[in-house]
Amino acid sequence: MSVQTVDAGGRSQSMTSAPVAPHGPALQSALRLVQVDHARLAALLGGASGAGGESGAAAFERAFPGAIGAACIGAAGIGAACVGAACTGAAAHGPLLADAVPDLPLAPVHMKRLVPQHSAGAPQATPGAGHDASCYEIWQCAADDLRSVRRGALHYRYSEAAGLVFGSIVLNEADFAAQPATHAQAPLERATDAAYRMLFDLLDGLDMPHPLRIWNTVPAINLEQHGAERYRQFNAGRQRAFEACRRTLTGSVPAACALGSVGPLSAQGVPGEPLAVYFLASRTSADAIENPRQVSAFHYPAQYGARAPTFARAAAWSGAAGACTAPVLFISGTASIVGHRTVHHGDVLAQTRETLANLAAVLDQAARQGHGPFALADLTFKVYVRDGADAAMLAAIDSQLREAAGPHVRALYLHADVCRSDLLIEIEASAGHAVASLA
Repeated sequence: MSVQTVDAGGRSQSMTSAPVAPHGPALQSALRLVQVDHARLAALLGGASGAGGESGAAAFERAFPGAIGAACIGAAGIGAACVGAACTGAAAHGPLLADAVPDLPLAPVHMKRLVPQHSAGAPQATPGAGHDASCYEIWQCAADDLRSVRRGALHYRYSEAAGLVFGSIVLNEADFAAQPATHAQAPLERATDAAYRMLFDLLDGLDMPHPLRIWNTVPAINLEQHGAERYRQFNAGRQRAFEACRRTLTGSVPAACALGSVGPLSAQGVPGEPLAVYFLASRTSADAIENPRQVSAFHYPAQYGARAPTFARAAAWSGAAGACTAPVLFISGTASIVGHRTVHHGDVLAQTRETLANLAAVLDQAARQGHGPFALADLTFKVYVRDGADAAMLAAIDSQLREAAGPHVRALYLHADVCRSDLLIEIEASAGHAVASLA
């Protein structure tokens, strides 16, 4: 797969994707992931208008054929207007893609991108002044029948032929705070319940009932509010929707993560950033994978909340029924947990090593279930770091990841709160799909 783009001068360039993990010469990837930074995307869309009058939408379609949805990472300040792709960056970044391709689902990820710097001088965790670190993750599929629909807070694009849908739901908690909140009905819980009911109603209506991977951005995720930690409120709302929509709570549940955006609260205690949920789902189911080193999240004891988290450690998806495609592996957010307990309190490097051991255990279990074999070097990583200001520590984490996965590791680092306050790092990953990076 080759992704075409243009540089600032409008010259065409090509970025060839990294190879899919080998599963036989006849197998092809059902999905592609392209990570493109803001400057390159701006050059592509802006350069197109000056080169023969091509519209931004046409330039985008030419560069990213079959784009089914995107995430804008670093989308601080975009708010609920950025729906359908995940955006990372400053407030102006979401509108760049939203204005050019308004029917593309764009999900906002309100997290600052971190860039490890390995140098003889003082390391820097973020780019220097004048350098824009924002980026987009764009998912593509091999389909030419894509259709986009917007229903209020829900924006989605799907392919009947591929049996795939990408959707984004963005809700502001202030809209759920009109009634006095109780422990069981905090605004975040109600918003989460509403988001997941939207998700399941859509999937049932499309006859694509199987969520493969769900990403959740929960503002102030560790804050105690209305008598409970906000992550526990989120878990309660999510599980309530699973029950209401007659979904299983254990076993065959999707891969997922829930990370906290770091932002201010209003005087009324309402986050300034929205709850954002985006997802990939399919007509065909995935095979849920658990980690033998850990208690399944859906079986966590009550000390972690009255409602357990509802997700699998990973999910392996083999594509549409009858398709000759390589399995795609989605690994949920993974952290320094053994059994059900956090280990290596206060030591981020030890937590990173334990997290990598857990990722390796998931890969081993996937192979035992017939998916793979995959190695750490086959993975595309997203690394969430609680302390975004410690540049030296970020460089050490990156070095540790490169030692485990090889020097050509594909990793995106973000500043985020992790679901437990004693966890300092969380890593998610995926494999089995083509991937390209345009920087």
